[in-house]
Amino acid sequence: MFTKQADDLLVIFPPEERIRLGDTLFIDGVVAQVVDVRFADVPGILEHILRKSLIGETDTQQDVEPELKNYLNQLTDQKLAVAKIRGRIINTGEQEGSEGTFKTGLSEFNISRARADIRVLGQRQLFDALKLPILTESDFCETLSSEPQPFTILPERLGINLVTGMKNSGKSYFSKRLLLKLIEKGVLTLVFDLNGEYLNLWKDESNSPNRYGSGHVIKIFTPKLSQAGANELPFRIPLSEIGFDDFAMLVNISPEQAMWQELMKFWSARGRSQFDLADLKKFVEGINQEHIRGALLRRIETAEALRLFGPSDLISTVKSMQSSGGGAIIFNLSRVGTYERDKLVQYVFRTLVKLGQKREIKPISLFLEEAQLYVDRAEMVDILTRMRHLGLFPTFITNDPRTLPDEVYTLLDNLIGFMFRNQDELRQLARSGLVDYNSIDALRYLEQGQCIAVGDITSHYPLFLQILPQKGVKMGGETRRLIG
Repeated sequence: MFTKQADDLLVIFPPEERIRLGDTLFIDGVVAQVVDVRFADVPGILEHILRKSLIGETDTQQDVEPELKNYLNQLTDQKLAVAKIRGRIINTGEQEGSEGTFKTGLSEFNISRARADIRVLGQRQLFDALKLPILTESDFCETLSSEPQPFTILPERLGINLVTGMKNSGKSYFSKRLLLKLIEKGVLTLVFDLNGEYLNLWKDESNSPNRYGSGHVIKIFTPKLSQAGANELPFRIPLSEIGFDDFAMLVNISPEQAMWQELMKFWSARGRSQFDLADLKKFVEGINQEHIRGALLRRIETAEALRLFGPSDLISTVKSMQSSGGGAIIFNLSRVGTYERDKLVQYVFRTLVKLGQKREIKPISLFLEEAQLYVDRAEMVDILTRMRHLGLFPTFITNDPRTLPDEVYTLLDNLIGFMFRNQDELRQLARSGLVDYNSIDALRYLEQGQCIAVGDITSHYPLFLQILPQKGVKMGGETRRLIG
């Protein structure tokens, strides 16, 4: 034991001892997690290294006893582990063979430098203290530690979640793996797919239907689709489900135009009844003013060409998939413009809120890829505060955590952070309060496919994880390259 700095314990260890990022040290009952490993800056070592480097070997003749030379070399290579104090383990004696119970905080400090019992706590013992499932194997992920422990995410511990990391860090791959796990657990997840990354999850590596495709547990809703396919359905908005002003904006009608007033009359007359473009066209054909009638008919032709309006299978699909054991509905938003995309997403939210208020659906998981591009701040806060009480649980997925409102971090239940280099992004993640900045700063040292997970899914103990590859599924999402 070298020293204590705030909530960090600095431990010196010899180079032949294997300690790595993510390991948990057990020091006289105190639990501390390694967040950095560096050379030990022992007084006199720097002078020794400089002396050897500045004075050429041909200019000097060293006469050092072999034992002393070996000692100096060992001293030069001593390592320093920076371990963040997480809490302590109390042996309650409730269960024979149990490591004990993990408790946060450290109200007293009775560690001795000279006599401290320092050892690497096995991951199984740590999981036992944290009351996490102890697995013999897992195809999902494993801990980054000297002795990796299989780990999986329990869907019942998911709530408001954030998956974030820089480009090519592995966040999208993880999100798809998490989606498949939710499907296997019978949860229905609605995915807002901006770039078409989730569209092939029902295929295997040879483009043949896999077990998710053959079971039709993955449905794809695609705007402007002319004809339904095996797993793909047209995604349309029933005209009666949006306001007249939404329709007017989509077909380029401004409030200053007389057509705006005519649309308001039609929507007011229809009330809550069902209607479509054919009904609107019939109404417009009865308008006396020829210039208004002609202009509106041309706008209706535009609306027909957009292929965004028509009957929707969304409600029936949600109910049938939940009754048959869950799955995933992928909204393919890669083929529509910004305004069209916003209205499509708003229609989905309104539909889910209505179903949730009537208790007509079970809880639903939402995957929001780069939500800031199609959900404004007010809607995002509504998802976080009101919609979760209706059974809608969002997972935000982004490569820039600074774009999300503060409410996300205030209410966050789980954080999964992949590699980042930017200090501003790292500081933003620390604002969640789920983990300290020094631990988040360790993301700078991670490799592709490695992350830190903390929250309800880890019993609020930060775990450094390695995501394992998925077999039998065409994951996709690779970045396209200019050449090669």
